[in-house]
Amino acid sequence: MIGKSGNIQLTVLSIAVLVLLPEITLGASLAESNSWPLVSPDGQCEITVSLGEGGSLSYQAMRAGKIVIQESPLGLRRDDQDFERGLAFIDAGKVRSHREKYELFAGVQPRINHLLNFRDLTFHNPGGAAVAIELAASDEGVAFRYRFPGTNDAVRVVQSELTGFTFPQNARGWLQPFHAAGPYTPAYEDFYFHISPGDPPPDSRQKAVGWAFPALFHVPGAATWVLLTESGTDKSYCACHLNPDSSGGLYRIAFPLADETTQGYTNQFGPEPRYSLPWAMPWRVIVMGQSPGDIALETLVTDLAPPSRIADTSWVKPGRASWAWWSYPSGPDTTNLFNGFTDFAAKMGWEYTLFDAGWWKPGLKPIASHAESEGVMPLAWLHAADFYDAKRRETKLDQMAAVGVRGVKVDFWCSDRQEAIAAQQALMKDAAARHMVVNLHGCTIPRGWQRTWPNFLTCEAVLGSESYFYEPRYTEKAAELDTVLPFTRNAVGPMDLTPVACSSKKYARLTTAAHQLAVALIFTSGIIHYADRPEFFESLPPEVLQIFRDAPARWDETRCLMGEPGTVAVFARRSGRSWFIAGINGTGQLLPVSLDLSAFKQFHHRLMVAEGKDANMQVAVTPLTNASGWHHETPARGGFILRLNE
Repeated sequence: MIGKSGNIQLTVLSIAVLVLLPEITLGASLAESNSWPLVSPDGQCEITVSLGEGGSLSYQAMRAGKIVIQESPLGLRRDDQDFERGLAFIDAGKVRSHREKYELFAGVQPRINHLLNFRDLTFHNPGGAAVAIELAASDEGVAFRYRFPGTNDAVRVVQSELTGFTFPQNARGWLQPFHAAGPYTPAYEDFYFHISPGDPPPDSRQKAVGWAFPALFHVPGAATWVLLTESGTDKSYCACHLNPDSSGGLYRIAFPLADETTQGYTNQFGPEPRYSLPWAMPWRVIVMGQSPGDIALETLVTDLAPPSRIADTSWVKPGRASWAWWSYPSGPDTTNLFNGFTDFAAKMGWEYTLFDAGWWKPGLKPIASHAESEGVMPLAWLHAADFYDAKRRETKLDQMAAVGVRGVKVDFWCSDRQEAIAAQQALMKDAAARHMVVNLHGCTIPRGWQRTWPNFLTCEAVLGSESYFYEPRYTEKAAELDTVLPFTRNAVGPMDLTPVACSSKKYARLTTAAHQLAVALIFTSGIIHYADRPEFFESLPPEVLQIFRDAPARWDETRCLMGEPGTVAVFARRSGRSWFIAGINGTGQLLPVSLDLSAFKQFHHRLMVAEGKDANMQVAVTPLTNASGWHHETPARGGFILRLNE
């Protein structure tokens, strides 16, 4: 399935241009219908809010004239007011248009230029209190959020949301269970399951208490793929997930559970969000497209997020990193070992090296100094408990900066509560003040933050390569998961899966080495932490090693050439005058792949990387002709890379 190209040449970073469209006249027919639509600039995507007889609100979403999200509830209950029923219409604002121009350092497109339409609807409850529903419509989907206007210093609490998403019974989804609280959960680290509306979440790697965002659905009656997620979550709200009960196809918003917490931090409040007025809540985002490839390349999540809060981003550098922990999980414990990974990063032209758990044995200063002397920027692993208190957070960052650390990997958040979101946002802000980049682990998914804080280059929130140590089912399910992630988790933001994990670990890998290498070019991350040791990379053919010297963390252009979650993913990415096409087979069967390469006809110098004699550990390089068509029988759980140069 062919997706969209991300080749947009712009030079402006973060500009919002406001254009008022012709005012919509609220005539008698509209007032009598109690229904207010908003349509995307191209007329394909539409969201309509309706007020029912009992004063309850609902909405539906459409694409190309067909219903995608059926009538679904809106409303919420505050500690002092009910906004669920008895509401009365007050005002429908003018449709207005914002052109969003901005730059992403971590994502499928480096520069964005999108037009979005917005509209505010205001309602009063029986007590006269106002709630606004702000609607957004883009060529890539629709969204909505609640706002409490007015000003009041009193802290209010949202006790519950009625918000839901109703799918027809013949829809099919790829969803991940949301985990009950535990020492390392919730952290969005599980498999995606192919389900029907109404199916309960399975107790997979932990007890399931709901479904996690993002949630991917295919609605066959509307010929549409849908991704549900959130955007713009900040210190004023918690991160949300979906209720486990989806009977009737209705998936409702759910708040974090009371016992979620970061180890070493004591929660100060209940799990419900609390804030003073005015209060704008996170966007509920409904990304829509004709194909999974469309979903993978759309940027509605960041289009809706607040613009960059970093005035000068010239110091923010996406890049590749060497990483010793995966090869030495008991803890790299010598200066020479850390320095060896640093030296390999320098040899490969990679920008970073990560000092993970165990750096305290040799100490940061000597290994960071060596990295700086080699022109490699050092990153350091830290624990999330140190980043809730402002003074403690600033002290820790100052200590890192004093020894030359240029970025932090902060781990084990394990909470979607409002306090955790506030601490993560404060970390991004305080790190930016010190020109440091941020990587979150053991954490929630990104919610548009890579636009607001460009120094936020990656995060985990994925079942990644470390699972070869911990999860016996990963070896069987990894190939399928790899073909689901580009259209789910990675579609909402940078993903630190730590690719190229080929050397043997506790659980034997079933994917081929070619699959493992291709994944590194399919997944996007502002910092790519390559998992394996230098010895494995140096065993690769020279042409393959050169690919990993030349393939960047930030691409100039991306296209999805083929995408079917659970089966196959093929992406083409351009860096300068080179194209890198990577494909993976998510099944246990031979998979024929045919590609039309006529769009790349000016790129005459071509080679293919595929399985070698020992498919588990070796790859082979084959020259290709400049033919317009290409066919390959991809082995079970296999993969390939095509490199095309002018």
